Amino acid sequence: MNTPHSPPGPGSSQRTVGYEEAPPGGRPVAAVSGFEATIVGESAASGRPISFHTAALGATEAAPEGTRSVATLGAPASGGGPTAGPGGSPTAGVTTLLPRSTVLPRVELRDGQPFVLHSDRLRYQTRKKLGEGGVGEVHLALDNDIERSVAVKRLRPGLQGTSALSRFVEEIRTVGQLEHPGIVPVHDVGLDEEGQFYFVMKYVDGQTLEQLIEKLAAGDAESHRHFPFERRVEIFKGILEAMAYAHDRGIVHRDLKPANIMVGPYGEVVVMDWGLAKKVGQPSVSDLPAADEAASAGDVQRSHRLHETRVGSLLGTPFYMSPEQARGQHSTLDQRSDIYSLSVLFHEFLLLRHLLHGRSDLAQVIHAVVSEEATVHGDWTSPHQSPVPADLRHFVLKGLQKDPAKRYATVHEMLERLERRAAGDIPCECPVTLSMQAMNEGHNLLVRHPMLASGALMVLLLTGVASMVYSAVHLLRA
Repeated sequence: MNTPHSPPGPGSSQRTVGYEEAPPGGRPVAAVSGFEATIVGESAASGRPISFHTAALGATEAAPEGTRSVATLGAPASGGGPTAGPGGSPTAGVTTLLPRSTVLPRVELRDGQPFVLHSDRLRYQTRKKLGEGGVGEVHLALDNDIERSVAVKRLRPGLQGTSALSRFVEEIRTVGQLEHPGIVPVHDVGLDEEGQFYFVMKYVDGQTLEQLIEKLAAGDAESHRHFPFERRVEIFKGILEAMAYAHDRGIVHRDLKPANIMVGPYGEVVVMDWGLAKKVGQPSVSDLPAADEAASAGDVQRSHRLHETRVGSLLGTPFYMSPEQARGQHSTLDQRSDIYSLSVLFHEFLLLRHLLHGRSDLAQVIHAVVSEEATVHGDWTSPHQSPVPADLRHFVLKGLQKDPAKRYATVHEMLERLERRAAGDIPCECPVTLSMQAMNEGHNLLVRHPMLASGALMVLLLTGVASMVYSAVHLLRA
């Protein structure tokens, strides 16, 4: 078998060629590449190893004796440079590509004895479409090796240019570096039989926060029983914990909204769709204009588009953008932009309608996001629930400040505020929160000093009785 040469040096124009030991009657296997000389390979069908070496781009290379060529990675479809430029096909140079097959055999018990059955099945078998975002679409699939359900994300049809692919690769590498229970993990990456990149994620069963809000807003009794205000606060804390982890690593999401939050049946809270995520202070391909992904003029006027992720000159979802995001200040966005979006999301989760409910025009929405202040004196009532607690209104409004300097500085600060609230520490910000604070302090006094509290209560009762007796005697004498 051919021995791999040394890897190409920085900036070299080389392509990677894979060879498999040629079995009689065998078949080529899939191989996956990045943009230049990055290789991943497996020989699932035959179990034989693959060796790789590099060759100058454009050169004709014959397979070494005893092997056969299985894939040429990174070479142009017909002459030219190593990778596609704007408007080109980034995967045009991949040839002889077949679907990935399973590696593990099936194991069965027959008459008490184990039998190993070798099979050649598709590794990922698509079941149904789960949804789509601004760039990608997600399908439910069965992993036939591990026998579990997974989510497979691909680029949307029609978004196969270099700009879209660059965003897709950036998303994979960003999410792949985030290992937290509240962030969906990446299991695998690959290239399918049509030459399209995909990545495999954990499949999160449950419902999106958007679906849950719709049920609550419709007055679904079961949902209201399971998700009172305090349970909603706990779910929001789960979102904050995931975002605190990402922010501590310098990554902002930039598309936080109810549709991108999954709530599982066992209390799981998972932040999804990191397609617009980027490192704070670093350039990102998602910041660049993307002509191949622009929406039509008619599309932007339809109200449902205001809930959808947009790419191009306007990045994010209009209804959930921060003011600085709506102004297109992509290069200077930091964690406080996500904090604004989180506050919009929490406002909707509490009140069961969006902060900008009733707006249907993109220009109106952008103007409201940039200029219109939310107030604690607005309508915080909903037909199917009691009014939103006053302290939570003040909590949300601080995160909705138009000036980033007036918001919470970090997600950790938001978490701390909610933890203190759970302990009964309610800041005094209005007459209602003053009474809440007094009630909590009275309750805490009773818990910490029951004898003292009982004595004080007895004194109050005796004082009341004495006052009533005195009043009665006074009336009789009169």
